[in-house]
Amino acid sequence: MSGHWRSPRLWVHLLVLRPLLRLVFGVTVVGKENLRDLDRFVLVANHNSHLDVLLLYTIVPVPHLVRTSAVVARDYFARFPRLVKVLEYLFRPVWVDRVQKDTDPVSEIIGRLDAGENIIIFPEGTRGDPGRLQEFKTGIGRVLAARREVPVVPVHLFGPERSFPRAAPVPLPLWNHVTVGPPQLVRGERHEITATLQRAITDIERTVSAGRHRRTERPRRTRLVAVLGIDGSGKSTLSRRIAEAVSVRGRVGWVGDTLTLFEGGAPQDLQPLQTERLREWMGQQAKQAKSLAHYKIPKLTELLLRDRVVEETRRWYAPVLTVTDGSPLLNMTAWAVLYREEYFTEEFCGRAVAIMSSRGERLGARDPLLKQFPELRVLLRLGLNRLSLPDAVLFLDVPPAVALERIASRGERQQVHETEEKLTKLADAYRLLCRVLVEQYGVPTLRLDGRRPLDDVVAEAIAFVAAAEGNG
Repeated sequence: MSGHWRSPRLWVHLLVLRPLLRLVFGVTVVGKENLRDLDRFVLVANHNSHLDVLLLYTIVPVPHLVRTSAVVARDYFARFPRLVKVLEYLFRPVWVDRVQKDTDPVSEIIGRLDAGENIIIFPEGTRGDPGRLQEFKTGIGRVLAARREVPVVPVHLFGPERSFPRAAPVPLPLWNHVTVGPPQLVRGERHEITATLQRAITDIERTVSAGRHRRTERPRRTRLVAVLGIDGSGKSTLSRRIAEAVSVRGRVGWVGDTLTLFEGGAPQDLQPLQTERLREWMGQQAKQAKSLAHYKIPKLTELLLRDRVVEETRRWYAPVLTVTDGSPLLNMTAWAVLYREEYFTEEFCGRAVAIMSSRGERLGARDPLLKQFPELRVLLRLGLNRLSLPDAVLFLDVPPAVALERIASRGERQQVHETEEKLTKLADAYRLLCRVLVEQYGVPTLRLDGRRPLDDVVAEAIAFVAAAEGNG
């Protein structure tokens, strides 16, 4: 029996506190999967009620319950000695005295993280006015700047400010909602970390609020535009320029080498998602591969992680548009030409897009496609066939010889597929795939001549995106 199961404190949470909270108040949790597979974490949340900490403990995964501590104000609870003993038992708090300030709680928090514990913290420092997020204290920035390897998970609470408001003598049996955002790994100085975490919770609050107001309406889905092209075509620069330009009309997400949110034509401060860091690492492994055989697995993994970043961007940041450098679904399909060229046909492209985006028929165990492309069998078994199909596609067409000249000018190590022969095959594959997208899926596509001046290409691309949005 694992050690945590022997803890009486665990069973108090599981058999008493959690059932009681759900029975009396009701708890809806969205995004709880974001806490899975984390070894350690810091939960940060808005704070309006004494009910907040209890609600946060209901979302902590069971194996983490006995090693999760909450940051609690000693000066408030010191008036109730018996309650202090209860809190000590249930939450093993990091006590903060906001009056005397004779100790530094940051050091204790860091010590507990180093011991493998998790921390729940309310960066506002005290309960605020209902529905109004106060400015975060910089203590959270100090903690995370010292332990950047620990993921921080932003959480938004809605309901405790009504169920147990500050002035209420007893709680009221009203429903509560907990929204758990994606884990992030911080960068920047402590004040930058503090500000971007406050913005992360504000973003979740805005998304949740918009969802409540649109309950009777059909929710507006964030549209996805992908820019395709061989290496050296300039698709990264083009996709970023599109996102930047379109953001004058609202928030736009750009998923390229990094995730960037643009608003008002300017990039916004954003802490990197944990998925991003893993994706970047897998991308580096692919770049260092010495053969196509060794390139396949890390590149496939990087594409799957990139698709997850796209979905997390659309879900948690609610941009009006997401623009991507490439498309995991379409890149994966086109790259098949380098491994199974004899089977790469228009029929294959149509079926592969349908299967990998869960839009096609279920494959039988003896379907020839599974024998021709055994990777499909693995992806289907793992349930990794829900990749995003773009709403519009731009193909930046550049002769392979020109692309190779651009790659050489960067001074970077040439990747295993960056030869004129392989890039020619990939370019042909993208052209065929674009035709399939138009004819079989009705996806608007545009071929752009990448040899033209960049500003001209950008202008044509932006006009196409605007037209595609209008038609959508």
